[in-house]
Amino acid sequence: MRFALLIALSHLRSRRHEAGISAITLISMIGVTVGVTALIMVLAVMEGFEVDLRDKILGSNAHLVVLSYAGQFSGHEGALTKLDEVEGVTAAAPFVYTEVMARSEWSSAGVILKGIDPERTGAVTDVVENLTKGPDGLLEDEEARQALFADLGTPLVRVEGEAPLPGMLIGRELADQLKVAPGDRVHIVNPIGGGQGPFGMPIPKVRPFHIAGVFYSGMYEYDTKWSYVTIPAAQEFLQQGSLVTGIEARVDDIDGVDDIAEDVQEALPYPFYVRHWKNLNRNLFSALKLEKIVMGLILSLIVAVASLNIVGSLILVVVTRSREISILRALGTRAATIRLIFMLEGLIIGVVGTTLGTVLGLLGCAGLKEYRFPLDTDVYYLDTLPVVVVPETVVIVAVSAVLIAFLATIYPATVGARINPVDGLRYE
Repeated sequence: MRFALLIALSHLRSRRHEAGISAITLISMIGVTVGVTALIMVLAVMEGFEVDLRDKILGSNAHLVVLSYAGQFSGHEGALTKLDEVEGVTAAAPFVYTEVMARSEWSSAGVILKGIDPERTGAVTDVVENLTKGPDGLLEDEEARQALFADLGTPLVRVEGEAPLPGMLIGRELADQLKVAPGDRVHIVNPIGGGQGPFGMPIPKVRPFHIAGVFYSGMYEYDTKWSYVTIPAAQEFLQQGSLVTGIEARVDDIDGVDDIAEDVQEALPYPFYVRHWKNLNRNLFSALKLEKIVMGLILSLIVAVASLNIVGSLILVVVTRSREISILRALGTRAATIRLIFMLEGLIIGVVGTTLGTVLGLLGCAGLKEYRFPLDTDVYYLDTLPVVVVPETVVIVAVSAVLIAFLATIYPATVGARINPVDGLRYE
């Protein structure tokens, strides 16, 4: 082994009359380096997209939701008590959900109106942590955000003699679209909530709200569509009495949410049914996983091309070193040792290229993470380029690159091992 390694290293050293071979060897090494660097950085960005998107989805939404086949149900206090007793459920809160239109003096937009319980919802979603602005300006600490959220149900009298207006939380992008700020008034319109008119046509119902605060989740879809009011305000506006749409819950293990959902279903049988974040977003995360796999396979072609250069350089070494190989065989060196020499040459190229590529890839990921490359929120779900380095992925990329480089050495090493000493020295 030591003998084969010394000869392999001597072949890789640059010599004046073998400058072409050395150049091809260097190009092969650079190719492996570039391929590994690109693979690590791209897969880190893809993983970052998946993790960041999952965190934002799970921050704005509950881990699991209990709904009713009837659409809406009453007596949710009993269901909440049973849900709190399920092992693995850390918090639960009722909610009311509907789609309406929000209209200000300057603009209008279709929004999702969600009625929440300020005493419970803060422990289920990240709506409190996402609050950024209140009537007195920016919310810079947790205490101010908690106080604003707790006061969401406190009506605001804007003008003396007018009825108090219930409060509403809206996303930053929606606030920009409606051109409103905390303290301003918006009108929520339910197109069919006012009953039927004299000609049988539905009459819209309009209800004014005051903007109590602005939140920012980092997901453009949520920041332009979601709005929060208290459950009593939503029920009064929708004229649905004490009915709620469902109960949302947070669990202590998001990866084990399937088993927890089964336990919840046993605790709350028909007419209730349970949906969790995995099946609610199955298509999205399946697409992201498939895209990551395909991207990895495509970028692996860079390493494959570099391995072809390794094949070419080793074949050139075999051709130019045929006399040396013949002498070694004549001195008693076995064919297996000759094969090992060329395998070690390709393996050294692969290991060095992979090591450099891994270092450069990790440095590139660190640079992207520090720079926080901005993204266009009109195109992407996120506002900055997310980077998450998974050690297992880095190891798989490095091992795969070395394996590809090793496999590329088999043919030229076999050709070198088959050289007959008589043929190699015949014309010397």
